[in-house]
Amino acid sequence: MKRFLILLLVVAIAITFSFVGCAAEEPAAEEPAEEAPAEEPAEEAAEEPAAEEPAEEAPAEEAAEGEVFSLEDIPEIENKSTLNTIVETGSIFDETLPYIEKFTEKTGVEVNIERIATPVVYSKENVELVAGTGVYDVVYVETAWTDEWAKYMVPLADLAAEYGSVEEFEMDAAYHSPVIMETCKTDGAIMTLPFYSYHTGMFLRDDIYEDPTEQANFLEEYGYELAPPVNNEQLTDQAEFFTRSAGEELKGVPLEKDMNGITMQASAYQANDEFSTYLWGNGGDYVDVIKDDSGAVTEYVITKENTDLMVQTMEEYVGRVQYASPGVLTANFDFVIAAVSQGDTPIVGMMYGNCFAWAVDELNQNVVPNDPDARLGIYPPIGKGPYTGAWSFGVAAASDNQEAAYWLVRYLASLEAQTAVMKEAGQLATRSDVLDDPIWYTEENQYPLGMLVDYLNDIWNNQDYIDTIANAYYFNSESAGKVTEMHMNTLSKGFSGELSPEACIESVNRQMLDLVERHDSIPIRVEE
Repeated sequence: MKRFLILLLVVAIAITFSFVGCAAEEPAAEEPAEEAPAEEPAEEAAEEPAAEEPAEEAPAEEAAEGEVFSLEDIPEIENKSTLNTIVETGSIFDETLPYIEKFTEKTGVEVNIERIATPVVYSKENVELVAGTGVYDVVYVETAWTDEWAKYMVPLADLAAEYGSVEEFEMDAAYHSPVIMETCKTDGAIMTLPFYSYHTGMFLRDDIYEDPTEQANFLEEYGYELAPPVNNEQLTDQAEFFTRSAGEELKGVPLEKDMNGITMQASAYQANDEFSTYLWGNGGDYVDVIKDDSGAVTEYVITKENTDLMVQTMEEYVGRVQYASPGVLTANFDFVIAAVSQGDTPIVGMMYGNCFAWAVDELNQNVVPNDPDARLGIYPPIGKGPYTGAWSFGVAAASDNQEAAYWLVRYLASLEAQTAVMKEAGQLATRSDVLDDPIWYTEENQYPLGMLVDYLNDIWNNQDYIDTIANAYYFNSESAGKVTEMHMNTLSKGFSGELSPEACIESVNRQMLDLVERHDSIPIRVEE
């Protein structure tokens, strides 16, 4: 079964890759595994069969008292007019389209699905939403766009009140990761329900970290135990320690080729996800998001502390580039997965979790034949502030059939559809009841799937992290979509050295002021 699941995930990765992480522009990734350590995660995770506890602590607890929503719970829909939606190309929808057909069979409502490359989704939908054409009844949303498009969508609780039950809607929504749900809200209202996530983690070669010779040599050189890094200094130390030339030894065996201490994706495509992971891990953000007592955002403030922390984060990142292949400056996730799974590096500081099982499968094919102990682990990134997000669905305000659109969104986020997303399409479901399935903890699935599920359950139930995401600029701004594009380009210039850390962050702040003032209803200011 494990092999079967991994193959499904790998196929998914190879085909799907979309906009964010392994999901975006192409392969998506693989299975259950999403961009690092916390305090130690790896070991504990592997020991405790998640199936046993997540269920109790997870947010699903309250929901567990009621029946889980299913296709059969959709009432007779009066409006039978055809629904239209847009999604990415890739295998994930090859596997989930049959479930949309089930929706049609049950309700009698046809669904037209337009499939396009991920990078084009935003521009295509944005034009129709802004014009209010109602071309798309069901809106496909990357979480950084939720607030920007909130004015063109209908709060799902409002639709629940009109077409179903708010109580039942909220009970079922409580099964989804509380972290991901924070990215689906605008001013506290749930605007979308998640479809799949690409939550990130840190990948490490556990077999190298556990090797007695490597541990002894590291202790002698750096004066502390070799273990998954939990701060930037340790990450840089370890990246330096593992940077070796062909002929030097690793685990007591001479290397046949050079090894880089770390790999990363510093290209203009994922630079913002890389930077956000380390900035959040350092306890900062691009701006302070100020809210009133009701939770509504009232102001963005760029403080000196924000700026200083961004410069520090950039300096730390650039300091690690010297221990990576020059290829990281134009790298995307596929480059990074290839590096770790071919034995070229033992550390991936930040990577999309839906690439974990893919990386393990590749490692098993490329390295394990000559090194049977080779094994990957997944940990929270430095500071436990991994970039997160999801593709989700909402209902367009201009839709002529909000009734059917609401029920389709509910069904795509249901236990049945989310189970298919993870088991058949090889992506990361966001529901706790899917992650709690004992199948992930069988002997054959524990590595890598059970390990991945443990990682997600651990980080998704961390209240400090939930609060961080709830107050992050990206998930509280109408201008986030535009700013994200700017971040990708400008931050990559800092990573490559084209701009100094100070000049890069100065440019980020200047452009951010301009974009927020032009594209957001919330004011922004610089605090001297």
